[in-house]
Amino acid sequence: MISDGFVLKRIVDELSSLEGAKLRQIYQYGKSDIYLYFQNAVVRICLEPSLAHICYTEKEDFSDHRPSNFVLLLRTKLRNARVRKVCQVSLDRVMFFEFDKIDEIGNRHFYRLYIEFFGSHCNVIFVENDIIIDALRSVLTVSRRIQKGEIYRSSNEKLNPLEVTYNDFSFDERAKISQVLSQEFFGFSKYIIRELLNRANLQDKLACDLLTEERESLKHSFFSLINDFERGKTYVYEFEEKFLITTIPLKTLPFKNLSEHSNISNAIDDIYKIVLLKKEVDNFKARLIKCVQDKVKKSEKILNTLEEELLACRKAEEYHKYGELLKYAQEKKDLHKSVNVMDYNTGQMTLVPLVDGKGVKESSQYYFALYKKLKEKSEILKARIKRETLFLNYAEQLMHTLELAEDLETLQEIEQEMAQQGLIKEKTVFRKSKSKPEFKKIVYEGFTILVGKNNKQNEKLVRISNKNDIWLHVHEMPGAHVVIKTNGQTVPRKILEFAAAIAAYHSKARFSSKVPVDYTPIKNVHKPKGSPPGMVLYTNYETIFANPNLLKTSGSYPF
Repeated sequence: MISDGFVLKRIVDELSSLEGAKLRQIYQYGKSDIYLYFQNAVVRICLEPSLAHICYTEKEDFSDHRPSNFVLLLRTKLRNARVRKVCQVSLDRVMFFEFDKIDEIGNRHFYRLYIEFFGSHCNVIFVENDIIIDALRSVLTVSRRIQKGEIYRSSNEKLNPLEVTYNDFSFDERAKISQVLSQEFFGFSKYIIRELLNRANLQDKLACDLLTEERESLKHSFFSLINDFERGKTYVYEFEEKFLITTIPLKTLPFKNLSEHSNISNAIDDIYKIVLLKKEVDNFKARLIKCVQDKVKKSEKILNTLEEELLACRKAEEYHKYGELLKYAQEKKDLHKSVNVMDYNTGQMTLVPLVDGKGVKESSQYYFALYKKLKEKSEILKARIKRETLFLNYAEQLMHTLELAEDLETLQEIEQEMAQQGLIKEKTVFRKSKSKPEFKKIVYEGFTILVGKNNKQNEKLVRISNKNDIWLHVHEMPGAHVVIKTNGQTVPRKILEFAAAIAAYHSKARFSSKVPVDYTPIKNVHKPKGSPPGMVLYTNYETIFANPNLLKTSGSYPF
């Protein structure tokens, strides 16, 4: 989330209020999060590349988290140390806390805790007198060595744009404008560079090709960005389902502006929690989906085997015929391999094989016994095939509800349903979900429309609805149950079409433009005994064709 040096500058300005504060404790959460507990504040350092940041946050319980050796070292050296200063290295994505600590024998130490926000190379480095004591992650490359005993060096080869004056602004003529900004100045991300070029109405080209008026436009845009930064605001944008935090308004880029903040820590902490929650939802969903996929794969394998065995049972009638024919051949001399018998149904002689080592009578009895055995097996196989087919249909609906689930509460209900159906091990205590409306509720032109978000809700929705409420569901494919609460009124066509569009939206046909949706009063909807959750049969229905895309253009898009 720290995408450029401007953002880190704003954070460091906020954290400078810690100067003089005493560090009470240091905790670690996972591999990438370190928490600094001061007297009256908590600071989180997150080194996860996609979420990298530092900000004020709230206290949390870390009693069950084991710290790394690096954090244990920090506790030994820095606990009860005072913050002398909080600084940024120029306008780079590097900052440090400088601590003052008197050890047990009275010696005074000045430690620095450097934090580097370099994408996949984020790091925390513990230094005394410019010598590295230890680092969270060791780095050994041709250009840099971060390990115990090495001298810590940070780059100061670029210019700080906040210190450049209008008259001093100049750049390398041999490079493109974007390269000039990223290679000669600290602080500029690719988004800020794009914003600057757009404000200057320039294409990214070689600096030497710039006309005089273009140079002035570039210079003017450069300092307009600096002026925007100095207003002290923080902006949160969304693009491609990702969040971007900046301290410069992106007026020319096609990003969705979500919010504006005067406190950058609040903005970062809020986004961090949103992203973590989404990650938890995604991981939870992926785990449940994989479980269903594994069960489906196993069921399909069983179904294939059962169908092959059932195919083999089709010879039962042939064996019955052999037994019948051999009954008429019992008075003939037994043969070793086969016997020719008149088939009175066809009037033709039929060659019937005898069972090895058995005569005509014994072969007849054997064929009758085999016929009976295969018929019994066939009935058992048909029942098992029906059960597996029913499960696969249920699993398809379950997968659909999982794919549409967007919050933990819905996933927790699905998890509980899966446990009750034997798909996962049943837990003694399920995760407690916060109290919130069970069904998705939409009020449209005076009519309340309810949508089940999973099979458990679908089933309950049918059970609790009035017999004259209108039930809707996409025709012959997985989808949510939708109910229009009629309250004794006649449902206008417009309401019916809107509810049908909702049913189509919450189905596998979400992205189609013409979706058949069946509808009927609830009194015509019945759950077969022993069927999986959410599975119903319905009669006396009519079908309407819905376009879920119209919800977005109707001005009443409720999702």
